[in-house]
Amino acid sequence: MASPADMARIAKAEIGYRESGSNYTKYNKDFGSIPGYPHAGFGYPWCASFMCWVAKRVGLKPNVDYPRTAGCEVGVAWFKRNGRWHRTPAEGDFVYYGPGGGTHVELVVRVTSTTITTVGGNTSGSLGGQYYNGNGVYQKVISRSNSRIAGYGRPKYSKTSPPVPGKTPYPGRVLKLRSPLTTGSDVKSVQQQLVKLGYELDIDGAYGPHTRAAVVDFQKKSKITADGEVGPDTWGKLFP
Repeated sequence: MASPADMARIAKAEIGYRESGSNYTKYNKDFGSIPGYPHAGFGYPWCASFMCWVAKRVGLKPNVDYPRTAGCEVGVAWFKRNGRWHRTPAEGDFVYYGPGGGTHVELVVRVTSTTITTVGGNTSGSLGGQYYNGNGVYQKVISRSNSRIAGYGRPKYSKTSPPVPGKTPYPGRVLKLRSPLTTGSDVKSVQQQLVKLGYELDIDGAYGPHTRAAVVDFQKKSKITADGEVGPDTWGKLFP
């Protein structure tokens, strides 16, 4: 069973790895050769193959739980086709960069109200200059408002990250207004907490317009992004 925390642990253990030659890495060797590239077909850009390598080691199923591909555009298309493309980040997401998300991909290992921390391959240590086609695996902190971020793909994890002692654990999915309505025990937990804070809501387990309005008001009072979506930051403020 794999969680976002499992992905982060495996990815972080690779920080410091460096390619040998142009794009020649153990991640490409594991993924397979692609005709037309150097090093007998193993010398292709490897940010996506790094993601596949990590996902494989935590037990995610290729093309069922995540896209097994060496191409970022193909990865974006898979997440969109499977309804797993998001604008708000969560731990364990694949963050895609560039026009249409086709330039580069990294793993989100931490989320705050203003930044994401990522671990990625075939990159360098900063987005200040060239942020893809680097020489190794690096960790970096990036502003969530960075214009290079195209969006976030969310794999199908079989379990969420371990709960923090004394806190209600984040359920691992962003709650927001949809059609049909998002429902579940996590929605009910949010409603119950909002009612405790003085909001008038029906605790029906359905994320409808009234629940969203209460969340927006709560976010404004908490001085976090008021997007009406309950992601890690809003959850952490609701259940401190």
